[in-house]
Amino acid sequence: MNRLTPGDFTEDEIDYYSRQVALKEIGLDGQRRLRGSRVCVVGAGGLGSPILTQLASMGVGTLRVVDRDIVEVSNLQRQHLYGVHVIGLPKVEAADMRLRQLNPFIDVEPVPLSVTPGNAGRIIEGADVVVDALDSMRARYALNRATQRLGIPLVHGAVIMQVGNATTIIPGETACLECFQGGIDDAGLLSCAVVGVHPSVIGLIASVQVSETVRLLLGEEPVLANRLLFADLCDLSLEKITLSKVETCPVCGSAPRVKPAPIGHASPEEICGREGRRVFVFSPEEDQRLDMDELNNRIQGHGYELTVRSKMGSTFRRGDVKGSVLSSGVTIIEGLEDKGNATRLRELLTGLR
Repeated sequence: MNRLTPGDFTEDEIDYYSRQVALKEIGLDGQRRLRGSRVCVVGAGGLGSPILTQLASMGVGTLRVVDRDIVEVSNLQRQHLYGVHVIGLPKVEAADMRLRQLNPFIDVEPVPLSVTPGNAGRIIEGADVVVDALDSMRARYALNRATQRLGIPLVHGAVIMQVGNATTIIPGETACLECFQGGIDDAGLLSCAVVGVHPSVIGLIASVQVSETVRLLLGEEPVLANRLLFADLCDLSLEKITLSKVETCPVCGSAPRVKPAPIGHASPEEICGREGRRVFVFSPEEDQRLDMDELNNRIQGHGYELTVRSKMGSTFRRGDVKGSVLSSGVTIIEGLEDKGNATRLRELLTGLR
């Protein structure tokens, strides 16, 4: 068997990866390839949490982590990347801290943004593989189109209740997401906040996505190219459904009949909150790079209590109103019943319009 040498890795790295390098499918050359790879994981929630943990511990050299949310106590049942000590922090910041503790030999690039049609290409640019760990079809479509345009493989996964699915999309070779799941409106989909999700199906689908990602990074044929794996924990069934590239697909087809349907980008976007409370999310397409000290002074100056302050975000509350502002300008406001009032509060606290 090939031996790791100090010229390739430090002695600590040799110890860290020793059980993995022993695998004939990886070996020393494979470990080098992983170290030189860049993966963009979009979504650091239910699926993203175990995906990031596994990719980091396997030694993927650079992980770009994209998410617009903060850590909440309701996340901890399934998002084991986080703990109670980081509640209120931006997920990308908490993930950055934890992943560097887990594996100090990798680089982490936190990106506190929403994925939109206007910024998806810039967010994933330079990645060898993009991993879809999102919970919104609108964002998934933006990601699918960007990976098709840039020629970057996309490893897709989705979970709800006790079921999940995964597939690997290779631009120009396989069916894209909109070949087999096109035209779905988020408004008609079930939400984890309403119907729940079992941590075990998350772990299963996330591990499959990691396996497919590593295959791609090592130059191997993915198992789920033009196949959709469907898993159901209710009867422990696993099915592989054959997919076919649709030549008339408006996104990836060779003979499209129509142009791709526009992907709307609403800001603010209303999402499902706890106990039926309205939650508004404001999502700029460009990183606003807010001065956090100045932001915190504004928040406190208008009578709001800062409950969490960090490098990439601040969480505040006053009475029934609470929210968070990320350094990118992403703003989450809960407790106001009117979108106009939420918009005015965001402008007041951030100075953004």
